[in-house]
Amino acid sequence: MYPEVRQHRALEQTGVYLQDQMSYGHWHANLGLRHDWVDITNTDQDSGDTSSLNDTQSSGRAGLLYRFDSGFAPYLSYTTSFSPNSTTDQNGDLLAPSEGEQVELGVKYQPPGTRDQYSIALFDITQENVATKLPNETFHRATGRIESRGVELEAHHRFTDALSVQAAYSHTDVTLAKTDDANEGNRSNQVPRHQLAVWGNYTFQSGALAGVDTGLGLRYHADIQADDANTEKVPNYTLVDATLGYDLGRVGLDNMSARLNATNLLDKEYVASCYDLNFCYFGAERSVTASFHYSF
Repeated sequence: MYPEVRQHRALEQTGVYLQDQMSYGHWHANLGLRHDWVDITNTDQDSGDTSSLNDTQSSGRAGLLYRFDSGFAPYLSYTTSFSPNSTTDQNGDLLAPSEGEQVELGVKYQPPGTRDQYSIALFDITQENVATKLPNETFHRATGRIESRGVELEAHHRFTDALSVQAAYSHTDVTLAKTDDANEGNRSNQVPRHQLAVWGNYTFQSGALAGVDTGLGLRYHADIQADDANTEKVPNYTLVDATLGYDLGRVGLDNMSARLNATNLLDKEYVASCYDLNFCYFGAERSVTASFHYSF
């Protein structure tokens, strides 16, 4: 059993932002600026002690893309972020806001005359003052700096009007770049180094099944650290998802459709992540949802 913590937190955040999208010939630019005012108060309902934090921060983003006639479109983007922490440390003081920045460089490609899309992107993300908490602790800690670097590849290919396939792969290294313990320089836990997803979709065009579309996909997660000390890893796992839809306009219900979605179709039992070697969590069981859509 863990000790009970009774706290009341009040957070007020006000923000204003400006955004502009510009195009000139083959050039496309996106600029954004946001300014936030934050007021947080935390009260321990047992001791009556209070702590507060007042802060103001600006964040923004800028992106530039050039679209060639051949279908290639290289781009570069830069983003900064600000997120208030409404959690407290061991002394009951509110943690400093989390701040981050991201640089992304990539290329998109759409072959002329097709709906196919391909992309590759390199990214570098830095976060400071990220709040973390162990299950057996009543307080949070601020990890000094976390760095995420990696590459993402995506492909969307339509073989025919009925059959399409999409795939995505990411390689991500998340490093505890600055901490107050012996884990500095290690990989962060809970984040897969390798993620692969493949999805295929087929829509029946004629016959008795006209209006039916089906989809089947795989998700693969690998190389997941079980703890920040990097002593063990979570077993790799693969999940199967599926979908089945029907255009109800085929039976006179215009603008309506029905769909079944299933995640973890085979009801695989797997460990999704761990806080450390003593606290691990199983992933979600099979889930099936039904939905109806009406467009107007």
